Amino acid sequence: MKSLRSLCQITIPCTVLGIAISANPSTSKWTKQVISTDFVTEGIAVHDMNGDKTPDIVAGHLIYLGPDFAKAQPFRPGQIYPIGEYAKNSFITFSKDVNEDKHEDIIMVGWPGKEITLYLNPGAEGKGDWKSHLIITEAATESPIFMDITGDGKEEITCTRQGCFGYYTADWSDVTKPWSWTAVSDKRSGTPYVHGLGVGDLNGDGKNDIIEKDGWFEQPATLPGEWAYHKLSQKCKGGSQMLVADYDKDGDNDIVTSLDGHGYGLGWYENLGKDKQWEMVYNEILPADPTKKGIDGLQFSQLHALALGDFDQDGRMDFVTGKRYWAHGGKDPGARDPALTVIFYNRLKDGKLHWQSQIIAEDGGVGCDVIATDINQDGKLDVSVGSKKGIFVITQ
Repeated sequence: MKSLRSLCQITIPCTVLGIAISANPSTSKWTKQVISTDFVTEGIAVHDMNGDKTPDIVAGHLIYLGPDFAKAQPFRPGQIYPIGEYAKNSFITFSKDVNEDKHEDIIMVGWPGKEITLYLNPGAEGKGDWKSHLIITEAATESPIFMDITGDGKEEITCTRQGCFGYYTADWSDVTKPWSWTAVSDKRSGTPYVHGLGVGDLNGDGKNDIIEKDGWFEQPATLPGEWAYHKLSQKCKGGSQMLVADYDKDGDNDIVTSLDGHGYGLGWYENLGKDKQWEMVYNEILPADPTKKGIDGLQFSQLHALALGDFDQDGRMDFVTGKRYWAHGGKDPGARDPALTVIFYNRLKDGKLHWQSQIIAEDGGVGCDVIATDINQDGKLDVSVGSKKGIFVITQ
């Protein structure tokens, strides 16, 4: 393993790239800490992995130990990749104490359409042999989701398999056994590189539904059962994580989504509710046309990761996204533009939803995932990223 590069901090001012940013004290200043410039993963996890009550960062084959992340502790074999390639065995990373031994374990999504591996924490401050277990042999889509689908209080992994949408369930009496697959759709894709996936309750029945770029699958009243399909109106290539929350505070959940993970476009679907049969009306935030600008005069491409969070603590859900830098070796639209990381604040007023943007990193971006969590434990949400730009955190 190459030696870790020195840490640095960059303070992002309130105006960058000529775009005016609000001087609201709750949104005025963010600080970027570069932990490593090595490309080891497309997505990280943030959790206390060594039991010291401080969040750590899991990135590829390494655990960067908090609170300063100056020390990297390997938990499996791994490598540093050239940015023209891909992190072939580390696309998305989840963490959870899956075997309930009070130590956080690692679930590694290796590559779209291929394996997912469980690494069990050996305890003893995370030192020792992290035994690996192949729990899933085929998990497609670019951004699988680790979230409770069935309502049993345990997370499932939502993705596609052989072109069908569905989810994998663990045998929680022995989590190292192969996880079982449940399909909720017929075959909808001939590629494992499906873009656009979300989980959330869209019809207010208390059950999580599954959302894809063209529509959503409604969970039946009882499982197993048939998942009814509802189309979405906005045609798109598919972006990344599709975020479900009641953004307009009218009592039902809406959707935020990028339109093309390797192109342009960002918007939100307003849920019109039960009286309108849960019709979803698309509203533009950033245009799909690269020659046009969106809110605050902003436009950028490759919004390949999104994450929810109430960043300004006003009780309304915001979200963070950014450019997935050099996703296809510089061949994507806008690839040479700045790798922005951007917060979109929910500015709901008089029942009307508006979004306000703030660039929190001019040279940051996102990976296949972006993490919104309070990594420095000061009571405010921060942003953590693993990508071809390396590993970095941006704190309020």
